[in-house]
Amino acid sequence: MWNYNFILPEAIIVVAYLIFYFVQPRLPLRMTRAFFFLLLIDLFTLIVDLVCSLSLEFLDLTNFDLRLQNVLYFLLFFQRIICFFMFTNLVLKKDIRTGLREKIFSLLPFACFNLLAILNIFKDIIFTITDSGEFEQGPYYNLIYVCAFYYILLSFIYCFYYRKKIGKLYFISCLAYNLVMTIGYVVRILCPNWLILNFFTLLAIIIIYQTFQNPSLYLEEKSGLFNKRAFLHVLDEIKYEKEPVIIGFTLHSYNELREIYSNCQTDKGLGLIGNFLKHTFPKMKAFYLYDGRFVLLGKGSCDVEEIKKTILSRFEKPWCTGVDVDIFMEVSFIELNSEIISDDEDILFTTMLSSLNEAGLKTNACILVNKDQVEKIRNNAQIKRAVEIAVEKNSVELFLQPVIDAQTHKLIGAEALARIRDEAGEIIPPFQFIPIAEKNGRINVLGEQMFEKTCKFISEHDIEGMGLRWINVNLSPIQFLRRDLKDRFSAILQKYKIPSGKIHLEITEESMIDFDLLQKQMQVMQESGFQFVLDDYGRGYSNVARMKKCPFINIKLDMEFVWDYFKCKDKILPTLVQTIKQMDFTVTAEGIENLDMAKVMKEIGCDYLQGFCFSKPIPASEFVEIYGKK
Repeated sequence: MWNYNFILPEAIIVVAYLIFYFVQPRLPLRMTRAFFFLLLIDLFTLIVDLVCSLSLEFLDLTNFDLRLQNVLYFLLFFQRIICFFMFTNLVLKKDIRTGLREKIFSLLPFACFNLLAILNIFKDIIFTITDSGEFEQGPYYNLIYVCAFYYILLSFIYCFYYRKKIGKLYFISCLAYNLVMTIGYVVRILCPNWLILNFFTLLAIIIIYQTFQNPSLYLEEKSGLFNKRAFLHVLDEIKYEKEPVIIGFTLHSYNELREIYSNCQTDKGLGLIGNFLKHTFPKMKAFYLYDGRFVLLGKGSCDVEEIKKTILSRFEKPWCTGVDVDIFMEVSFIELNSEIISDDEDILFTTMLSSLNEAGLKTNACILVNKDQVEKIRNNAQIKRAVEIAVEKNSVELFLQPVIDAQTHKLIGAEALARIRDEAGEIIPPFQFIPIAEKNGRINVLGEQMFEKTCKFISEHDIEGMGLRWINVNLSPIQFLRRDLKDRFSAILQKYKIPSGKIHLEITEESMIDFDLLQKQMQVMQESGFQFVLDDYGRGYSNVARMKKCPFINIKLDMEFVWDYFKCKDKILPTLVQTIKQMDFTVTAEGIENLDMAKVMKEIGCDYLQGFCFSKPIPASEFVEIYGKK
């Protein structure tokens, strides 16, 4: 009556997965527990399915006993369906317990189907056991497929709706095992006498295991501890734990350690540290976040001070990585304030890495990660999103700040400054978004957009009528490294038919670190008519000798340098200005806040003045309204 060809290999494989599950280290995650429960339910379903089939064919049982067996099978059948659905919800980070609507759509049908299965003990609903002991489909047998396809359809809907919350691999895997289960139920409908559905559930379990539960995905090879990916999963769920404790420590001057002891010996040292943590703190989960950064996760009963004392005591002794090879290492700690544990896991993780990096620069330090640090990282994340949006939508705004002739106090030039806005429409200060744009590589596009907006402004307005001879455009040191910078800027100038002399390119002292590259790039661009201004002079990188070798036309004194002069006047600044002028450079003084400062800077020889005394940076449209009328 029944075909049993698939049963034995399926059972063996499921049992093997269960054994392997217990042997390997496991993360304390809801997803991990859900997978274990899924394995158990699948194994019990398979066994009960087999027992029911054998009983109907070979055993002489009472009608009531056969009914009980089959009721148990259908209860497990429905349980297995909901297990796959619940696992999908966990992957999608969706909690069906959060709202009444979710409970109704997710749990109420499951309860109803289970009730129908139980009622089958007394009345033929899903199946019938004849007087001769044969199994027959009941009048509502197809309800089991309604249940299966309902939860699979709901899983597909959730997958597509919440796909942005997970990565592409997770999304595809969720679709894959749900599609496999769909095929399995269709095959069961077409071949009712083949015990083949368990084969498809096994394929779905294999997909789940390889994508979500394979221990190799969560273990770091050198230390033998859980890795960064595992820790991110833990942070995602740690808010459900009661009073969790997170302690991190980092090896002091990790990169120098690798240079001193070699990569091979340092890796052996990491393995020794991993073994020490696992054996010394068996009730805690240990993670290695690379670059000498370790984290211990435990419960509120853990004695934090005792843990730190134990670790410090061990690091006072050398780590023996071979014959006559001892590694000496020092550590610094971070500790998470319990009030931030339930924060956004990505923000929390970034904050922890930042704090660990900071601790790594100190010896025997202990940094308490609090709300202020988390808020700082969150603000940086918001700024990063604002930069991305500004670049993608080309919405960076052009602001202009006047540059004034020191003798006549008339407008002679301007500096183009980039401004972007946050989600609330507020201006984000440049000192906040420029470093972030440089780190994530968006500064190149941002700088080019600013250059083009400046060219467009010049082409659309009578700047000479305003008194403008030129506009300075800032170049980031990273932007200045582009080999194709000349070609890209030249193409923009040609597009708007702007003479290159109308725009001066400002580069900071920081760009002069790689002096050979600086000279080469300036020479190439100078041949195409570009002119350069050295910005922020006085911050410490440049010197007069190096400056003389570069084709600058103007040197801008850093505002801090100017302000320091007015705090304590000496001969350094006046002498420097005269030296620069003798080298045939003009000089611009930044940070001029009042007329007295303007008068003094004119007297010591500055050619141009820039600062709030004359105007703060203003939108290009407002600049035209003010200076266009003059």
